[in-house]
Amino acid sequence: MEQKIENKDLIINVEKLKHLKIEECQNEIVVCLIDQEGYQIMKGYGSNVIEAINDLHSNML
Repeated sequence: MEQKIENKDLIINVEKLKHLKIEECQNEIVVCLIDQEGYQIMKGYGSNVIEAINDLHSNML
């Protein structure tokens, strides 16, 4: 099954993201940074994918 994230300016094919895992948990979007062995390193949370990715990046800084 192909999953896509669409925004008016951006279309992302989630299956092409090698080190990000995006899922919905309790009405919230969670983006996980995944290492090469498949372990979750860090997470970002938001009400949509963009917010969750921005939160993930903020946690890295």
